[in-house]
Amino acid sequence: MRLLGFALLVIISKLNVGLAYSIERNNKAGCAFNLDISSPAYPPHLIDENMKIVLPVLEGTARIINLSEGQQVTIGCLGAGNYMLATGLGLNSATCAANSNLQLADGTEYSYDGIGCVKQNDEVLIEQGTCANGPGTFIRNGWQFGADFIPLFDMCHDKNLALNYYSIDTVYGRSVNADDKTNTGPTFSQSSYYPGLSVNTLYTQAEQTKTIAGIVGSDALAGQYIVPNTEYYFSRGHMAPDADFIDAASQDASYYFMNAAPQFQTFNNGNWKWLEIGVRNTAIARQLDLTIYTGTFSVTTLADINGVQQKIYLAFDANNNGLIPAPKYFWKLIHEPISNTATAVIGINNPYLDPVMPEDVICPDVCDQIPWVNSAIFELNNIAKGYTFCCTAAELYKAVSFSPNLDVPLFI
Repeated sequence: MRLLGFALLVIISKLNVGLAYSIERNNKAGCAFNLDISSPAYPPHLIDENMKIVLPVLEGTARIINLSEGQQVTIGCLGAGNYMLATGLGLNSATCAANSNLQLADGTEYSYDGIGCVKQNDEVLIEQGTCANGPGTFIRNGWQFGADFIPLFDMCHDKNLALNYYSIDTVYGRSVNADDKTNTGPTFSQSSYYPGLSVNTLYTQAEQTKTIAGIVGSDALAGQYIVPNTEYYFSRGHMAPDADFIDAASQDASYYFMNAAPQFQTFNNGNWKWLEIGVRNTAIARQLDLTIYTGTFSVTTLADINGVQQKIYLAFDANNNGLIPAPKYFWKLIHEPISNTATAVIGINNPYLDPVMPEDVICPDVCDQIPWVNSAIFELNNIAKGYTFCCTAAELYKAVSFSPNLDVPLFI
């Protein structure tokens, strides 16, 4: 009974918040769509005249999409076979009416919950040239909008080595805290990449243990590196993380193996997690749109039965060349375009690298100059959680030649 009473109180509280918000908005011109109380099962993207997706903002505790009265948008149900249920069309021109409805070209009006799509928006992948100074393929992930393409984020993938160099996404400071926190991500997809490999299988702990045993020459030793029921295993380490994206379709679009690399879970759930959260919190606090480059560098090693360090891969080709390397480093370059400042944060992806030697720190550490890299949250020198250091963009470029060539002041 107590639980039922509490649930009723929560429902009544939400209704009261929604009612108060509706009364307040009725006194304002334009359209305001409360995503928490009026979303269709499969919401469309609202695309403005500049081919930008209109993002929600957080007003109080409500996730709101705002349009000005008379503003024209396209209701986009994107992807093959997708369309707006009410019209049967994938793209529908609409205007924000004074009563918070969207008016179509034929004069019919719909509330936000009446413009749902037949299914979730589906992204497309488009290859556009090379990257990483040549060996990488530049893959754009985004939305096909008629004859046009609306980018979501980019990936740089090496088809020959099954290696991912970096991904690029944007954290929108005015919207990232209005993300869909109820969405549960899909399984990772390899799409048409990684030919001949089942990447999902290679990431299983059993397969990791088997592969590493072959590298280090011992099943028992491999079992000391990949330990069941602990965080000592390689996770599918997102590069552009799903939490940087706002709506469910965009979050789901981040689940590609070309946007991931083998990352020890101790690090993934340690300093790397706090770095991702810290970047988003900084963008929110300062209301900034930050361009984020997230990459990998070098290959982590583990000692074999003879104490010799061996490079770790999740797979090998017919010629015994390593594929899907476990990076030694994950790096993130945070660029603020308006002030043209940037800071790089680098973590070592090896909980067994003890001690960390001076040569392992590949650029002069300036974390003490970066207040948002909070030492009370980050355990920068904790090897298990990912030994972490910071550097200027220019110093990162000296160490990692395929990182952005930005000789700019620190973003602090």
